[in-house]
Amino acid sequence: MNHPATYQGTATGGSLGSTLATHRVLRNTYALLSLTLLFSAAVAATAVALRLPAPGLILTLAGTFGLLFLVHKVQNSGWAVGAVFALTGFMGYTLGPVLSAHLALPGGGQTIALALGATGTTFLALSGW
Repeated sequence: MNHPATYQGTATGGSLGSTLATHRVLRNTYALLSLTLLFSAAVAATAVALRLPAPGLILTLAGTFGLLFLVHKVQNSGWAVGAVFALTGFMGYTLGPVLSAHLALPGGGQTIALALGATGTTFLALSGW
């Protein structure tokens, strides 16, 4: 009377379909993380190139918490990806002045480039796994 479907999804008899679906979700998650990181880096590089000033504590806190609230409110709609990119873009903008200060240090550009390249490559490689 033991039906084979009874054991699907357990540790001893997981189905191939659920494993493939799990890998697809992880791959898509890492791909989205990679894209948001690259977008944030592009906005930060633009802020450095344009020598934009720091937004200040109040604007940084209001923007960050406001965009986090927006991401939470639209998490189940098509606007969620746009809200996530708005949040990461804003974070890149606030990171721009910090990067400008580090670029003024000796070897600062190499440190920033290495950190950016290693992190982006890691997320991209994990999305292919």
